[in-house]
Amino acid sequence: MSQFAVSPATATDLPAIAKIVQNAFEDSPNTISYWMLPRENEAAVYEWRLRRAEENFHNDPTSSFIKCVDTATDKIVAFAIWEKPYSFMTQEQKAKQQQDGREMRSNDNDLPKGTNAALLHDLDAQTARMRAKYVNREEDYVLRALATLPQYQGKGCGSALLQWSLEKVDADGRRVFLEATPQGHSLYAKFGWKDVDEMVFDLNAFGFNGHVQKIICMMRDATK
Repeated sequence: MSQFAVSPATATDLPAIAKIVQNAFEDSPNTISYWMLPRENEAAVYEWRLRRAEENFHNDPTSSFIKCVDTATDKIVAFAIWEKPYSFMTQEQKAKQQQDGREMRSNDNDLPKGTNAALLHDLDAQTARMRAKYVNREEDYVLRALATLPQYQGKGCGSALLQWSLEKVDADGRRVFLEATPQGHSLYAKFGWKDVDEMVFDLNAFGFNGHVQKIICMMRDATK
């Protein structure tokens, strides 16, 4: 019997999901979050992440939050956020989703004090360009996020989340786009994603000398 159980997340799971993001990404200099968000202001960053998760969960009809639970402790140890194709939405939902996205991107007043807003805007801009270039919003899925608590990394949580979700995506015959960190790249390649492009961030331009970060854009073809 597997140690992990995968299922859709609920609103009550969002605080645990925000905490996983906090722990998974922000202590590693190999991630954009490490440079973008103020490490000395952890409480504010957590509250900001939680607000964003709640906004997406409640207001974005394309968002699908999936959790991975350690059955021995009943603790959420990993999660994924999928973005469903726009064809699942009504025209009214599409218009609202686009407006909400513009408002979220432009609201600097909500950022934790000490955030490198210029780097955040560059990340948002590059991500938007890549998705516009490669993603058919009407037809394709986007794996928006996947994260695991550090003490559970390498134990199969990411694979369990991908296997559970890809069964449904493949049954629907859809492609999936994602942006991978170098650390997560091998896992996605194992499940059939191929490199299509990359985003490069010269952190010297944002006040961090001698650092360059890369995010790899990957596409998984439809399988049915």
